Amino acid sequence: MSKITVTSSTETKVAEGDGSLLEVSYDNDLPIPFGCQSGKCGICAVKVVDGKLAEASRAEQAILEAFDCEAGVRLACQAHIAGDVALESINE
Repeated sequence: MSKITVTSSTETKVAEGDGSLLEVSYDNDLPIPFGCQSGKCGICAVKVVDGKLAEASRAEQAILEAFDCEAGVRLACQAHIAGDVALESINE
């Protein structure tokens, strides 16, 4: 089980492989806003404060580059859990 903490106040435990970070956060009422759910809008961008997510896919990397995101920013709709992670939502 991995622990996900969002904005240092809300956390939950989930099994790795339970879906994208966005799916897990939605199912567990974690505060990550979202729009398109396919990586095109960037609303679900989160900053990894501590811990890690699974390696970004080429598609996610391309989207992050197109949005000119800084290091440590990921898209919750594309990212997958790879252990305990603490996140900050960028678009609250």
